[in-house]
Amino acid sequence: MYLIPKNIKVKREIFKGFGMLELLVLGMSLIIGFILQNFVVDYKLKVFLFIIFPIITFFLLFPLPNGSKLIIILKKFAIFQKSQKKYKLKN
Repeated sequence: MYLIPKNIKVKREIFKGFGMLELLVLGMSLIIGFILQNFVVDYKLKVFLFIIFPIITFFLLFPLPNGSKLIIILKKFAIFQKSQKKYKLKN
């Protein structure tokens, strides 16, 4: 296994930690929001549905200062919670 130095980029990034894949997922969430807002008549609800999915996606994919992403942390937490052993008390 070869170590990659820190100054070598392994993926194309728009800004540090946010690359083309994240931009593609953000675009797909914008399309989902657009489709969902077409089913509603109320103006405020249309704006809410159009904006909420891209905002949530952006916060889930935005890199944290330690280099991780919130979605990766939530995924690891879910795996940890699922793998916990459940002990039963004997009466």
